[in-house]
Amino acid sequence: MSGFTWRQWLTRTVRRPSLEVHVPIAPTPSFLRQLQCLTHSLRRFGGVHSGAPVIATVGGDQVDTGLAQRMPWLAANGIELRWVPHDYYQSLGMFATGATRLNHCFQSDVVLLLDADTLIRRPLDGLVELVYRKQLVAGTIAHTSPLLDSKLDPPDWTRLFALFGLGEPRLAFEHTGWGYYFADPRLRYCPAYFNYGVVAGPAQMVTEIGRVSEAFLLQLRAIMGSCFDAQLALTMAIAKLSTPVFALPLRYNMPNHPYLEALHATEVEPAVILHLLADLHFRRDETFASLTGLKAFLARTDLRLVSAHAQEVIRTIFPSLSAEESLAATAA
Repeated sequence: MSGFTWRQWLTRTVRRPSLEVHVPIAPTPSFLRQLQCLTHSLRRFGGVHSGAPVIATVGGDQVDTGLAQRMPWLAANGIELRWVPHDYYQSLGMFATGATRLNHCFQSDVVLLLDADTLIRRPLDGLVELVYRKQLVAGTIAHTSPLLDSKLDPPDWTRLFALFGLGEPRLAFEHTGWGYYFADPRLRYCPAYFNYGVVAGPAQMVTEIGRVSEAFLLQLRAIMGSCFDAQLALTMAIAKLSTPVFALPLRYNMPNHPYLEALHATEVEPAVILHLLADLHFRRDETFASLTGLKAFLARTDLRLVSAHAQEVIRTIFPSLSAEESLAATAA
């Protein structure tokens, strides 16, 4: 019980930790439908945390304060919209959306950061208990190295960390796509470089990460200028703060990509969180743009593995989606 009072220990022993879910989105029909599907999957399959509040951090060229009022299904499903300040979005684009969500005032014990293109398939109880009881940040290691096409010379983690005044990186984790996504032996291992699609941690730790990661993000935009800069900023913040971490098995962030389905075949069936990041089986923007797109997706008979699991989840929640669409049409 070192570091804890008796009351704190007792509270953690007997009380179930609370959870809030944070999702960055753009105010487009596809993103909003993905948010709707994600939230319904949480309500249906999330276990004891199925009722957790969902906070969507919204970034766009214009702040549309009337969006929530025009879409009553948001409030009906416990979804709150928080807009990125206009100037901040203009300076960082969608990176501002992810950065802003780290700086919210969290009200729960555990914060779960999810991409909009994820679906909950099994209860989240084990994940939430893990990060709360162990007081650590958990995620799955990213599939490929962000240094493959970087401007760094040499392209290695030691060089990158040195540019930010960080010590020698602890390359304790293997990329989850090693051998299929890429095969450069110099970049096989990495520090706690998580795929940002699913990251969970105690609220206090996430707050601390948010406090220091923005500076890293701004510098990375100048040095790296890649789509992985936000993930890298998270890694840098974890290293600077010496945050305790845990690498989750891929079942907690299972992508619908054939390489990863083959490499991690034993993780497919017990998958807890599905990540629809690949457009190889279907196009997300088209599928989630409307109920018609989702109906076409449900009619598909050629989907495999993770995409088929996603189809099962959406088929279960589709009646609720249809009912909400009808109510919205009636109200209009």
